[in-house]
Amino acid sequence: MNEIISLPGGIRLAYQNIPYIRSVSLGVFVKIGSRNELPIDNGIAHFTEHMMFKGTEKRTAFDLVKEMDALGANMNAFTSKELTGYYFQCIDDTVDECAEILSDLLLHSTFPADEVEKERGVILEEIDMVNDIPDDLSQDLCSAAYWGDHPLGSTILGPRENVERFTRDDVISFMSSYYAADNIVISICGNISRERAIEVAAKYFTFPARSRAKRMFPAPAQFGGRLECSYKDVEQANLTIAFPALSYPDPRLIGLSVLSFALGGGMSSILFQEIREKLGLVYSIYNYHASYEDMGAQCIYLGTNPKKVEQAVAALRKCISDFCKTGMDEECFHRAKQQVKGGITLGSESSMSIMRTIAKSALFMDRPFDVDERLALLDALSLEELNGMIPEFFDTKAIGVGYVGKEIKYDLTEIYR
Repeated sequence: MNEIISLPGGIRLAYQNIPYIRSVSLGVFVKIGSRNELPIDNGIAHFTEHMMFKGTEKRTAFDLVKEMDALGANMNAFTSKELTGYYFQCIDDTVDECAEILSDLLLHSTFPADEVEKERGVILEEIDMVNDIPDDLSQDLCSAAYWGDHPLGSTILGPRENVERFTRDDVISFMSSYYAADNIVISICGNISRERAIEVAAKYFTFPARSRAKRMFPAPAQFGGRLECSYKDVEQANLTIAFPALSYPDPRLIGLSVLSFALGGGMSSILFQEIREKLGLVYSIYNYHASYEDMGAQCIYLGTNPKKVEQAVAALRKCISDFCKTGMDEECFHRAKQQVKGGITLGSESSMSIMRTIAKSALFMDRPFDVDERLALLDALSLEELNGMIPEFFDTKAIGVGYVGKEIKYDLTEIYR
């Protein structure tokens, strides 16, 4: 069982002991991401995360990674729509040394001007890389189509023109505004006692008490009903469709997870069996969640021959229509429940997965994450209850569509008419 501990200075510590392993995972999670950005600074959260690794008052960029490697530890970071996370996994007897390095990176980075220019080039290359991956690009376009002008519709990397304009002062201003104790959770799990975890968190991670600014944009008045296309000379047509879903704290999310698995969550799912195995129209087709603090979307991706888009879309619409009308049978229901149960259970056996999960629960729900409670909610679900939810979440009139591929004659707006 994990717990949330309030530390002096206002930071919360999400902690879980795992006594039977020899490692510790520690993360610093800041409640800031691309959904908190304005169009003019879209990409600054990700830019700031990159710049954190470019040297401190006493370490060069190479020193940071060299010293972590010498301790046998792995250090990394990420930026998402709602979070920026910095973390490491280490041997249990090197926690102090690794925590000191990570705290140096977070609290004493100098953001050298020449490194800003280098990293700008790196991020521009990252943008080009995403634009060269058709399935990733179709998912970004789908977000833009579904969320519209809301910041959730923007990319995490930001547009090229913003990245080309960001300065060292922008990074410092952004960090000083949002990297504060009331916006941060330290997450520690592994072979470390409660007392040591508190000691490490309090000793090494001291941030200003309160963030200077808050940005939380409400849900848009209308979702979906839009199409975003990027025509490219690639062999496959890449299509992503977003449907309404639920926020991360919504107790019905566990039920929606079961429905999503049944529809497109694996090789036994309806979409995979019908559209790939029986009809042979696609190589890849799957369903995934994007749940946020106060809203969410679920998406279906498929890749097919441009000449087969109309057939694939017709098959997809039929599968969804049949799913809404007939729902799941007992076998499908049981199989999907077991898949969700497996995901929860297996995730609870990885210290890195636990570290992220308990941090997210602390940041967005202000409560510990309880695996047993989640499994109990799952076990309590009934087939009738879930089948009754299907029409609410698979309404093709409230969707966004992202397309990447060659120009085709088929009118893709037909999907949401």
